[in-house]
Amino acid sequence: MMLHALNGYYERMLNDPDAAMPAYGTSIENVSFALILGEDGSLRAIEDLRVESGNAKRPRKIPVPAAVTRTSGTKANFLWDKATYVFGADAEGATTKNRERFDAFNELLLEVGKDIEDCGFLAVRNFLQQWDCGQSEAVVTRLQESWGEIASANLVFRLDGVPGFIHDRPLIQQQWLAYGQKDSDAPSGQCLITGEKDVPLARIHTPIKGVRGGQTSGGYIVSFNASAFVSYQQDKASVGETSSFAYTTALNALLSSERRQKIIIGDATYVFWAKKATAAEGFLADLFDPPQEGTEDPAEQDDQKTTQDIHGLLKSIREGRKPTDIMPELNEDVSFYILGLAPNAARLSIRFWQETSLGELLEKVGRHYRELNIVRQFDSEPEFPSLWRLLVQTAALGKSENISPVLAGGLTRAMLTGAPYPQNLLPVVLDRIRAEHNVTYFRAALLKAYLLRNTKMEEVPVSLDLNRTDRPYLLGRFFAAMEKAQEEAIPGTKATIKDKYLSSAASTPSKIFHMLIKGSAHHTSKLKKDPETRGRGIYFEKMMLDIQDGFNDYPTTQKAEEQSLFMIGYFHQRKAFFTTRTQEG
Repeated sequence: MMLHALNGYYERMLNDPDAAMPAYGTSIENVSFALILGEDGSLRAIEDLRVESGNAKRPRKIPVPAAVTRTSGTKANFLWDKATYVFGADAEGATTKNRERFDAFNELLLEVGKDIEDCGFLAVRNFLQQWDCGQSEAVVTRLQESWGEIASANLVFRLDGVPGFIHDRPLIQQQWLAYGQKDSDAPSGQCLITGEKDVPLARIHTPIKGVRGGQTSGGYIVSFNASAFVSYQQDKASVGETSSFAYTTALNALLSSERRQKIIIGDATYVFWAKKATAAEGFLADLFDPPQEGTEDPAEQDDQKTTQDIHGLLKSIREGRKPTDIMPELNEDVSFYILGLAPNAARLSIRFWQETSLGELLEKVGRHYRELNIVRQFDSEPEFPSLWRLLVQTAALGKSENISPVLAGGLTRAMLTGAPYPQNLLPVVLDRIRAEHNVTYFRAALLKAYLLRNTKMEEVPVSLDLNRTDRPYLLGRFFAAMEKAQEEAIPGTKATIKDKYLSSAASTPSKIFHMLIKGSAHHTSKLKKDPETRGRGIYFEKMMLDIQDGFNDYPTTQKAEEQSLFMIGYFHQRKAFFTTRTQEG
């Protein structure tokens, strides 16, 4: 089903002239320079095809005759390649190996084009026949400033005074396709993607590039290289050559850096596409990493209206309203596909695959943000935290490389499918709170979401709930009140009770709270002795008594779920203190 969906995406984009999807027999490659040839094969100029990217230049992506797969040995491409094949030289000069590559490039050209009568093709043939590999650097340097840039780049050919590249000339394209279909030793069979019978089956599938952590040469989704992988005289991957080209080309296009249909979460790379054209393909990445409202940096925010639209959509689906209330042009019934890939040596592992409708997907995303919804600690924090921002709160030192791949995958799956959050989410978040003595906005949001989805708890408040009677929630509020009293009684203190006792107060209240209450009585007493702070001392004393009225004893231990509610109560009360003081000021 996954390969079938990718094949469908290729066919859809092939009919879009703006998509730049390569046709069968071609591939999109990074090309830096074009060699300008006279009809006699003389090298007259070198055209820089690179595009400006900030302060640097990057190769241009253009369609060329399909690239060969180089795993070992010498294999040349047709009418384009690296300088080591085209010139027979690179930064190391015209070595024996480079001359072998040059000969392979020339041999392929003559083999494919033996029947071609085209002035552009003849110009390339003449160029190769008269080229002296040993003089490559000297000749190129006279035409171009840097041999080093040329020597490591992909090159194509252009006929002087004629627009377009030589490999794009119709007669040459026809001959290239005919060459690829001729003398094929590929077995025939039924393609599992299209269902066509008696079609040539692909023996080697094009490698997939652009997966984070994968090999630069690419990895394979379908790969078999021994008879052990064949059963009942049938390859386990009966994919036709044209279908193999289609699905690999589509996936490589989705994984390219120019597309907004790729996101990276943890060690996995996710791509997404729709069965039919929809505006959602352009903004779905923003649902994973929403743009922040209010930024004035043009490098971070190019289109304020788009940001407002995304936030409006997120608010709409979080509140359970229809996405079409904000974006009437959306078709909620269109099929949507999401694929998650991770590197596995020379192959790629499928971490995630989902086929759903756009409406169902947005409903799941809305539920995720609805369950995360909690009062923010600071106004600068994102109202809709991205998965990455949430995951780094679970990692040691807040570093991406310390994110658990299992946790990242589980959290992504929960967001996209509505499945329960991973079971290890709660202990991991509590461990980070214990290690850093800090209940952040993101951690409180994760705890709230887990309690709502994974337990029988029907409701967890977004902000401080003075009517809530759960003992863990009240204990968290009580601890926050004692900490605030200490901060005001001892201004500038470097360590509060939070830094020493937050975790133990949540896990073993009976061992900690009796001691904390004695210290808190001292703090409130100190506040009441000073006429300027007497009112604050009375305020804290009354608040703590009101909270204590809600429970009769202190439990010996609390389960992880109860500790989570403790942390939420603590977070809510701390936020309320600073909100109240700000409003009073």
